[in-house]
Amino acid sequence: MSLTNPKSSSKLNVIASHILQVIHQLSITVDSEADNNEDNQTSLSILLVSDNKINEQLSQLLSKNNPKLVIHSLSLAEFTDAPFNRRYTLGCLIQPFDPDIALASHETQTQPTLASYNPIAIRLRDLFAEQSLLLTYMPSSELNFSSLGYIPLTIETAEELPNFISWQFNLYDYKQRPDWLNAKYWANPENFDKYRW
Repeated sequence: MSLTNPKSSSKLNVIASHILQVIHQLSITVDSEADNNEDNQTSLSILLVSDNKINEQLSQLLSKNNPKLVIHSLSLAEFTDAPFNRRYTLGCLIQPFDPDIALASHETQTQPTLASYNPIAIRLRDLFAEQSLLLTYMPSSELNFSSLGYIPLTIETAEELPNFISWQFNLYDYKQRPDWLNAKYWANPENFDKYRW
């Protein structure tokens, strides 16, 4: 894979800028929680899961723009075999892309299937990250992670590049908290010790 191609470097720039936007949003919430808890552990840890060359280039771009980041990277094969050892603030799965293959005919390409990415997305969401980010360039009709709770967002790119789809899952806001799930409806503190139940 040649990442010195201008198309692939512009893809990496688009991916890096989107990841930095997500990191900025996460850092705002982490800073507000740190003010409330008075813990100064504000370094964000990121897990990049993709091809090794893509991980290396993205790590350089991200650490250049935000030096406080703690970045770990694994290839797809390493991630499926990796034991759970820590939880990251952000886990990113970037669908590997090869600009030389993209120019080849559609029949000769080996397209990744949903079945090959589902276990990785589930593992990333359930074990490894508080917020998961899946960046794919295939249409959502072919790779659809909405059944796993991921929310799609299309990232517009230049005309010569395919649009990316960012699938996001945040552990803390994926489900709205229902109104009845609070002490007002369960404890009845105003009737405590007044009536026999």
